Amino acid sequence: MAIQPGFCQQTDITSLATAVALAAAEAKVDTAILDIADVQTEANKIDLAAASGLGGVADSLSYSIGEVDRHLHNTERWLGKLAVQTATDWADDTLAPFRAISGADAWGTDGGDAALVLGTDDTPDAPNMVYFDLHRIFIVASSSGTPWKLRLIWGTGTMGDAIAAGQYSSFLGALNALGANTFEGPSDVLMRRRVCGADQVWLQAWNATNNATIDFLVGFHEYEG
Repeated sequence: MAIQPGFCQQTDITSLATAVALAAAEAKVDTAILDIADVQTEANKIDLAAASGLGGVADSLSYSIGEVDRHLHNTERWLGKLAVQTATDWADDTLAPFRAISGADAWGTDGGDAALVLGTDDTPDAPNMVYFDLHRIFIVASSSGTPWKLRLIWGTGTMGDAIAAGQYSSFLGALNALGANTFEGPSDVLMRRRVCGADQVWLQAWNATNNATIDFLVGFHEYEG
């Protein structure tokens, strides 16, 4: 079967799928891999699911585009440390900073060294949100004048399990131009999209000085699902 000039101008995906299937049959190609319903299903991910966006299937093309758009057009919420943290509630709408404590040129691993940032009761912060990601950090104080390495960790189990599974992202705390132990403003950080009410977030710190402290606030996004 020869496809006539101008055929590609057709917008009916079912007609396109039918033509492809007929051409495959004429060429004695196994039509099992060109099932019309499968072609339609795959095409719908682009043509029909686009209107669903973040109301559609997570990780579909339209959802991913919607999530990228939310990084540019979304609410941004900043949180500090809850005055009295519980097993599941760690953050609050406050300027009281979280604190992480370093090891000796190593991650701080003593009890209480890692900051408890988001517990399972801290998300969702807005109604009907399903996913979240922490995307910015504002370092407000440091007991050390040397650079920091910070590790953002997430998971549904223990912090140790999350680290072993590679569920973390690390970044640097840059000192300001004067070299004082203050910082210039919020810095962007990277982490994977997590599930509200299920995932927790911790932060570990690394400094050349043992038991140095670093204080910070966090900003995060939430998403429909």
